[in-house]
Amino acid sequence: MARFLPALLVVALLGGSAAAFAVTERLKLERSPILDTHVDKEVSPAAGAAARISFRLRKGDSVSLALVNANGDVVRQVATSRHRRKGTATFTWDGRDDFGAPAGDGVYKPRVHLAAAHRTILLPNPIVVDTKKPRISLRGQSLRVFSPDGDYRLDYLTMRFRASEPVRAVLYANGHLVVKAKRFQSGGSLKWNGRADGLPRPAGRYRLELRGIDRAGNTGPASRPFHVRLRYIELGRHVLRTHTGGRIVVFVSTDAHRYTWRIGPRHGRSRKRRLSLAAGEPGRYVLVVSARGHRDQARIEVEP
Repeated sequence: MARFLPALLVVALLGGSAAAFAVTERLKLERSPILDTHVDKEVSPAAGAAARISFRLRKGDSVSLALVNANGDVVRQVATSRHRRKGTATFTWDGRDDFGAPAGDGVYKPRVHLAAAHRTILLPNPIVVDTKKPRISLRGQSLRVFSPDGDYRLDYLTMRFRASEPVRAVLYANGHLVVKAKRFQSGGSLKWNGRADGLPRPAGRYRLELRGIDRAGNTGPASRPFHVRLRYIELGRHVLRTHTGGRIVVFVSTDAHRYTWRIGPRHGRSRKRRLSLAAGEPGRYVLVVSARGHRDQARIEVEP
């Protein structure tokens, strides 16, 4: 009997290997219980946003989801075992651990456990926790004075910027958000059409600042402030005095090809930037100039 033991041992080992091989091959051929996985790539706990994790279940199961670090340690138990129907399951992670503290900057992966299927699946999609704020700087601006009145002349202010990482550039005018870029760029340009919330801003001098928002949601510090004057049509002076028989002379600042003027019943059109009109009878009047829906006015005093 002893001489048959080695042969029996070999047969047993071969049988065990064949069984293990069969199980492995069966698992390879078995379809994954989850598919159509979508995981946000970055998140910042400081930004107040959350990373979205979603996948589709082939059939209903009790699902648990945790975030693990590079060592496989659970950092956050996002969802405990709970039955979910066949179809899409969606979860969010705010970049914090089980104690509510921000997870350290680094790479984390979602781990899914399916109780009925007896499967634990580590999703290959990493989520990067990033709390570093991006920096942005102004590299130049196209205009110091612009006139966004829709005549295709000086209608847009263009700003060139550089950032420490890809960001969505945002522009603030006098502290009010007026432009937010659609794309993430580490350098490029941003345009402002003189509007905010869909409405044109009034004429005047504006203090502008750029900020950058990175893919994790971090908003960086403001760039150095810079200024621009928004002008539609503007008179050089707003109080004009002259005598009967004299002339009313004032400079008109506009990029419109033509503008209209009115003093009481008198009115006309002009192209000239130096408007010169007969004074008329003694009295007090109001001069109004207008172009493309915008206007400015001055008080006129004509003395005998």
